[in-house]
Amino acid sequence: MNASVKRSADPIDHEDQRATLTDIIHVYDRVIVRAYCVVRFVIININMLHILTLCMRGKRRILEVGSGFGLFGCYFASRWPDIVYHGIDVDAGRVKMAQAAAQRLGLSNARFVCGDATGALELEDQYDAVVMMDLLHHLPDPAKRKLLDATTARLRPGGHLIIKDVTRKPAWKMAFTWLLDVLMTRGFDMWYWDRRQFREAVDPSFALETYPISDWLPYPHVVYLFSKPDAADERRS
Repeated sequence: MNASVKRSADPIDHEDQRATLTDIIHVYDRVIVRAYCVVRFVIININMLHILTLCMRGKRRILEVGSGFGLFGCYFASRWPDIVYHGIDVDAGRVKMAQAAAQRLGLSNARFVCGDATGALELEDQYDAVVMMDLLHHLPDPAKRKLLDATTARLRPGGHLIIKDVTRKPAWKMAFTWLLDVLMTRGFDMWYWDRRQFREAVDPSFALETYPISDWLPYPHVVYLFSKPDAADERRS
């Protein structure tokens, strides 16, 4: 099966975006995974995809840490045939499903491999953008900092570190999200950071922009966009 879904990457074409998401959902074999995809994409605020699209615009080599079933990797690789999308996840079963989905969609520009974000993540390539989607609040603080150091070191000058995560305020929204996380992970340990903590954990030479995401569910989601200085900025400094 080769269900090519490569489309134009117009960030405001809602109908085309939803069609891409529908095509991706249909290539997964397991009913439970399809149900997860539907829930994940139904509750998603389409504006969040717009924000991520704009954060990645012009970036060719993209790394996603914690890529799971490959939903977002397949989405962006479908929208932009010219990018090279590299997904890493600790779960071998999810990686296998992501690989199968990419193959069925005809995505030669997306690859998915196993890797442990909490350990010594070995990255040999350099990337124009690194993406982490709802990953970091599942990692203890020392593991967070280690991962941020490892990934920012592999960013090319002018590269972007793009983090979508849960912030700490307002507290009632964080409590709602924590309850959902407990139900999904069957564990109680979450390590949510606010903007200040992210800012302190990343090299101060990186510029930071913050984009809160409004949703119909009470999630305190934020996209943090860190920009590494380009070569011209480094020479001026």
